[in-house]
Amino acid sequence: MSMLLKTRQLIALLFITITLPAWAQDDMCSAFYNFEEGRTMVYTSYDKKDKEEGQMINKVLEVQELDDGVMAVVSSTLKDKKGKEQMTGEHEVYCKNNTLMMDVSGIMNPAMQNAFAGMEVTIEGTALEVPEKLEVGMELPDASTNIRAGSGGISIINMTVNITDRKVEGMETITTDAGTFDCYRLTQTTEVQLMGKRSFKSVDYFAEGIGMVRSESYDRKGRLDSYMELTSMEQ
Repeated sequence: MSMLLKTRQLIALLFITITLPAWAQDDMCSAFYNFEEGRTMVYTSYDKKDKEEGQMINKVLEVQELDDGVMAVVSSTLKDKKGKEQMTGEHEVYCKNNTLMMDVSGIMNPAMQNAFAGMEVTIEGTALEVPEKLEVGMELPDASTNIRAGSGGISIINMTVNITDRKVEGMETITTDAGTFDCYRLTQTTEVQLMGKRSFKSVDYFAEGIGMVRSESYDRKGRLDSYMELTSMEQ
């Protein structure tokens, strides 16, 4: 599994983890983003020829009430196409004042810890935010993170990820192995700076009460490069 593919899967995971299944919690968050303990959601990734590349497995371990919202502890595991575990970790997702907040470093941290075992890792970033309600035409805030890894004070890896131009463009019906869903279609641009700059467009589909159903990545010429979609949900 290439580093670029892993990066794209991790970025997709950011959106997956902030759009957890519905759970009635005093209307502190909308049906898009509420939390349910024990819920497991499996996302399968494919290349442009529809060949399976791996899976992302998320499970909500714990949900806690806060004065201004809720917090969930989520475990995430990435497996390759042979089912071999590539990385795993736990992180926290917050809903505060009816806005979902996921610090980019919250999900990158366990992944990078595994990738750069024995190295000093520093992660800084701005929170990825999604409001309680989505509307066609809505523009969403940008997000970014910087990841540095090294040893003895010498930097070996310096990667920056910027997510910009986030917009709700329309509605679409999406069918996967997990079912058929009416979704909001969100677009954004992701730039990865690591030994040069690489950027790609992506489209994410969000279903009310479910979260992200499908995420697509496109190359510079606008051709589908890879995608990830929800393939099963378990309680």
